[in-house]
Amino acid sequence: MQGGDRLKHLTISKNTGTVYHVEMGKLPELDHLSLRGVQWSWGAISSVLQCASEVKHLVMKVEFCGDIDQLQPFPEIDLVQFFNSHTKLCKFEIHGAMFAALCQKNSLKNLDSRFVIPCLEQVLVTVRSPLNAEQKLSTLESLVRYSVRLRRMIIRISQMKNCHEAADDFFAEICKFTYMNSESVCIE
Repeated sequence: MQGGDRLKHLTISKNTGTVYHVEMGKLPELDHLSLRGVQWSWGAISSVLQCASEVKHLVMKVEFCGDIDQLQPFPEIDLVQFFNSHTKLCKFEIHGAMFAALCQKNSLKNLDSRFVIPCLEQVLVTVRSPLNAEQKLSTLESLVRYSVRLRRMIIRISQMKNCHEAADDFFAEICKFTYMNSESVCIE
């Protein structure tokens, strides 16, 4: 994409098939970025995120990762590195498997005490599975703890997979977390 240096809103969406490659330059004026689709290669996602480091509203609704016809989970995303690379982010929407990937890296264990998420005010997280419940709760807690301007976090429980006792326990933990942070967190 050429001439995008003054672009304010950008949605890249592909409802069927795979997004393999997105080529663009820096997007310094971009306020709103939405990535949507069934399957994206991780290289395409990374490329877009690097070009949009100044974005203020980010929607990441991609179901699967992988190349060719092979569906794969997303690689681990370092939460600290992600937010250090997107310091102007005010609104953040992340869904399903991408949220699970953000929960996997243990970057919060040896965290620099000066780490903050400076501008984040609103978060919408869609949770679709009770798998790795402890990491997911830890990530939600970290978003609340380190987002110094957080006003609203919405946790959307959607089409919970593996609906058995683990899902019930996970939902109970999310309810407890919501109650403990009722000023800013709600379940949808």
